[in-house]
Amino acid sequence: MKLGRRVPSACLIILSATLMSAPKNAAAQAEPSVGVFSIPVQDVSPKHEFVGRVEAVNAVDIRSRIEGFLDERLFDEGQLVKKDQDLFLIDKRSLQISLADAKAALASAQASLDDAQRRVARNQSLTGQTVSRATLEESQAALETGQANLLSAQARVAQAELNLSYTRITSPIDGRIGAAELSVGSFVSGSSMALARVVEMDPIRVVFSVSDRSILELRAAAGDIGKEELARRYQPSLRLSNDQAYREPGKIEFFGNEIDPATGTLAVRTLFSNPDGLLIPGQFVTVVISGTEKTLRPVVPLGSVQQDREGKFVLLVNEQNAVELRRIKTSRQINGNWVVDDGLKGGEKLVVEGLQNISEGAAVSPTEVSPTDSSVISLAPAASQSGSAQ
Repeated sequence: MKLGRRVPSACLIILSATLMSAPKNAAAQAEPSVGVFSIPVQDVSPKHEFVGRVEAVNAVDIRSRIEGFLDERLFDEGQLVKKDQDLFLIDKRSLQISLADAKAALASAQASLDDAQRRVARNQSLTGQTVSRATLEESQAALETGQANLLSAQARVAQAELNLSYTRITSPIDGRIGAAELSVGSFVSGSSMALARVVEMDPIRVVFSVSDRSILELRAAAGDIGKEELARRYQPSLRLSNDQAYREPGKIEFFGNEIDPATGTLAVRTLFSNPDGLLIPGQFVTVVISGTEKTLRPVVPLGSVQQDREGKFVLLVNEQNAVELRRIKTSRQINGNWVVDDGLKGGEKLVVEGLQNISEGAAVSPTEVSPTDSSVISLAPAASQSGSAQ
């Protein structure tokens, strides 16, 4: 009687291979994939934002000081101009005639003075002989009159030369010139409208208003310092209307000396370099005021922070690719991130994907992900994001 069938050798080989691969498959299944990224350290200094308006430090209306007809315009509208650059020419022929007449009067006054000086010298030498004292006094009076007439003639020449120089209208500052308001051939005078306007572009000023309460809070946060020290402790920066940060740093130039009773605010002026002319007078910007001394802290996405009875914690991956639970203390939220005051130093590998499949001590297969990836923004249940800062 046969007790059993003989198992084929082929089946034994398959069974052995299956048993040998089982631990490897189990090990592979025990190492879930997770997304991680290195925790960044950022400047989390308190920032205060205000609406500011761009103003020119200097802006000048170009006007004529004399009467005459515009002969020539020497600039392109909208171009950058330099200080003392010629902008307009006024017809100068009548002024050249006036200058020639003044010089002729000056020559006549000089001749009269020379004659008076000779008379006084001759009368002084003949006094007591053939010339009376009265005649000497008359000649001396004529000399003094000649001296006064010479001074008057010299002044008229100087005025004529000055008027002639005004036929060349120049820019008093560096800046950008606007459109010409009058055309060549127009008659201008001192009472005419402005011929053009030059606006200084670099540096440029940004003006904003701060409430009395904000000023007190800033001073208290800095240790009850004065306004001058406050201007040194805090640095302004700008955010443009397209939400892009303006790259040039600024400085606080001036605090107003009176609170506006209508608004309860204090005017503050800041100064910014504007080498590319990106800031234009009349433009509105956001002024961001922050401390000159930076406060650096690790920051983690809201969704990567979990909470239990003991408080907030995050999951990290250590050098052995094992999950580590790290207790943290947070202070506030900035741009969708928690600011971590204790528990992290920055650079650790934070788990931001696959949190639901892992636990402390588990071996994982980490994959680097970008912290700006949309999948990182919302990772944990809403309950883990609703806790208050510690």
